Amino acid sequence: MLVVCMNPTMDRQVFLPELRPGSVSRATRNRRLAGGKPVDVLRAMAAHEFRPTLLVVLPEHNEGYLELLREEGLDAETHEVPGHLRETIICYEDSGRSTVINGQGQPMTDATWQPLRDALVRRAADEDWVVLSGSFPPGVSADQVARLVADLRAAGAKVALDTGPAWLAAALPAGPDLITPNLAEAQQALSAQHSVEAVEFGHGALDEALTTARELAARGVRYVVVTVGSAGAAWATPDASGTCASLEVETVNPIGAGDAFLGGLLATLAGGDDFAEAVAMGTATAASAVLQWIPGRADAAQVREFRERLR
Repeated sequence: MLVVCMNPTMDRQVFLPELRPGSVSRATRNRRLAGGKPVDVLRAMAAHEFRPTLLVVLPEHNEGYLELLREEGLDAETHEVPGHLRETIICYEDSGRSTVINGQGQPMTDATWQPLRDALVRRAADEDWVVLSGSFPPGVSADQVARLVADLRAAGAKVALDTGPAWLAAALPAGPDLITPNLAEAQQALSAQHSVEAVEFGHGALDEALTTARELAARGVRYVVVTVGSAGAAWATPDASGTCASLEVETVNPIGAGDAFLGGLLATLAGGDDFAEAVAMGTATAASAVLQWIPGRADAAQVREFRERLR
């Protein structure tokens, strides 16, 4: 399995009593982490003793990004591009509220995209899965993402795609093998209306997610999960569908929960389990991850305990 980090970032966690826009605040502590959704996915997979290859599209000016990964016991191959690494600022308030400010990333030109696309397609011939998770850099069009998905599949790899609605909608006709949008993202992808993503889901959301997941599976996606936060997740394949309850835990850090879900799901699926079990393990992994300050990281013993609770 090859996990591709197209748009890495330097996560800067800032802890403070209260974030007041327009004022000067003083943090109680700070932390710097190598970031990007695929890195969170990899952290979650480590709880399952599953360590695929991470390929980072890394700008040449990157503030020691690889060294920070190695400090966590993670490693990565790189495809180097010109420019500067983006930054993500995550503010955690004492109340439990969190605020994320995402940098855009180093723009990608045709001259830098084509060698990257060619390298990925060559690698796909030797991989069972290629995971494309998170945002793409500025300059990468939805059509380019769709063509990449089609080319990776033509080279022999299955493609897991976890990205924004515009890229997801364009890639659906190319037939990604696995997608894990939340309900808002899934509905935006189906309707091609790419508005600001909603993060709260009301009564009946799980039933709505199940209908949406079935519709996406009917469009040719082999494995679909539509998540609805604390309401749980709905899943569908061409032959079956179902739902998985969420687990009630005292959330410490919600950032990276969806990435942890994907990591637990893929690690379980790669181990040969059926899709319903993979969804349950993804749920258990996400529940453990929200109890950790490092996004995506999960505790192996806790994951096993949470999986038993789901039974």
